[in-house]
Amino acid sequence: MTLVALYRSAPLRQRISKAYSVYVPGHGRGAEELVGSLLAGPPPLPAGPSGQPHTVRGSARARAALWVDTGRVSLHDPTTRARTAEALAVSVARVAADVRRRGGLLLPTGWQQQPDPLAGLCADLHSAEVLNPVQREVFTNLVREHTASLIALGGRQLYGPGGVAPGGSARLSRSFDQVSTRYLDSCAPEHLERVRTRLRQEERVGRLEVMDVSPLGMPEAQAGEDVTVRLFDAQVTVAGTLAHALLVQALSMWSRDLERTGRRVRQVPQFLLEQNRARAVAHGLAAELRVDQTRRTEEPPRTQSAGRAVRTLLSELLPYLRQLDATTDELAPLFLGVEMAGSAAASGFVRNENDLLAHWHREDRTALAPERLAQGLASPDWLTADHCGASNRAVGHGSWAAARVWLTDRLAGPAPQPDRRHEAQRDRRPESRREPGRPAPLTADQLLDRLARPDLPAPEVMDALRSYCRAGGTLDLTRPLRSRGRDEARALRRVLRPRAGQRVRCEKPPVSWDDATATRALRAAGEQGVALMHWDLPAQDRARVREALRGMGRAPGGVRTVLLTDTNYTAREDERRGTVEVLLVAPREGTER
Repeated sequence: MTLVALYRSAPLRQRISKAYSVYVPGHGRGAEELVGSLLAGPPPLPAGPSGQPHTVRGSARARAALWVDTGRVSLHDPTTRARTAEALAVSVARVAADVRRRGGLLLPTGWQQQPDPLAGLCADLHSAEVLNPVQREVFTNLVREHTASLIALGGRQLYGPGGVAPGGSARLSRSFDQVSTRYLDSCAPEHLERVRTRLRQEERVGRLEVMDVSPLGMPEAQAGEDVTVRLFDAQVTVAGTLAHALLVQALSMWSRDLERTGRRVRQVPQFLLEQNRARAVAHGLAAELRVDQTRRTEEPPRTQSAGRAVRTLLSELLPYLRQLDATTDELAPLFLGVEMAGSAAASGFVRNENDLLAHWHREDRTALAPERLAQGLASPDWLTADHCGASNRAVGHGSWAAARVWLTDRLAGPAPQPDRRHEAQRDRRPESRREPGRPAPLTADQLLDRLARPDLPAPEVMDALRSYCRAGGTLDLTRPLRSRGRDEARALRRVLRPRAGQRVRCEKPPVSWDDATATRALRAAGEQGVALMHWDLPAQDRARVREALRGMGRAPGGVRTVLLTDTNYTAREDERRGTVEVLLVAPREGTER
């Protein structure tokens, strides 16, 4: 075989507009007046890696907000991105100092005691460069498909002396000048005019730039030739904004790959997109999002947590993040907290900046005072620090370290394999151990998807469970179940638990498979196909159960063990208790021992 051509979609440039609000204590319209005077005589700002000086601008729609604009910058490698972040942080600090000199404070968006909170609610704008109309169309549609995940990840709520308001995005929940993105069949002028007509009919506005993703950019941000993403609320830190920029960059590269290979983005139904968008705006990462099942209309509606949707998006973007040489430190503010919250039994992990402000307030009631936040924005080092990671490290150092290893492994990708075709010709081994005609084992998510079907007969449940158990390695359903959301996970566990006669309550960690309780569970699994071992014990003893199970090794007779539950709960008188549940699944007689 001869290599004829090799393609790689290199990253294009991006314009970042970093937003903050202005607060003048004790003055009703003082913030708007201060913004006007600052724009009339802005402070000198440094240039970024491209040599182009940063600029500061305002907006008629958010009169108490300011944007620091980088101009078009290249984000193709970690060194350039680090220099971009440093220059942007210095610019923000200089604007913060100038605002203070004029009698005000530069604050993260959402300060509740603003005379008009709406005047200070703003978004970080990311305008991606495109080279032709087809790229413009595909990129717009690709970001549109992931609208709910991006809102949940980057949403910011109101905050004040009493803490942080619950929910997703305060800006989008109150916005009258931003609507969901419409699917673009083309970026030809005549089609874009049809989209404008549809917007006038449905939303009473006729401008494309009011959509979450503006296919013709934002003229007020000097981004008229780009595609502007307006989904991310203004982040507290520059580190968070640069992480979002990296996400937009990877989406842009993905869209260019689709365009180069002649593919298009599927059309998610508008009603479904708007429903999920509303859930993300209202609930943030706690939202339950409807899954597109247009091709499987006979199945009941299925949901997934916003956290799981974010992790799925990361998996899809991994090839492009690797091309960008993205580092764990760069992506940690986006994905580490989401992964830790979805896979760890403990709570309190920081998933985004909403959680970060809430965590700060729990630790120190004065942490959200305007003066303290304004001091942070005046420090470039504070702006580029990973505060989410520092908080998670304090909550659970072991979980944080494990999550960093997980993300590092994902970014590293599979190790390249040497070409051993000559060895294969010499020693022809079967590629798979499974019998001809036998389907591959189910993955954990495939198993849970199948069990989610209503009124599934018990024999089909058993067949699906046995198919999952044919996979090698440790069988652990706790993480996939946590990513499903509380209600769905509870329903799936009910399906997986056998009848009462097949459940064995255990008082202490087992020593071997010869223990009386283990022997009773093995006997029940051999007779009925499946059994359940259940421990309810002090929380600190949970780890002893898991360690004992690992030390016992494989169960005899081909029986496989599946970890179903491993969590803590609060019992009476605030006692912390732990629950561990393990399924014992016996093979079909005479086939899998």
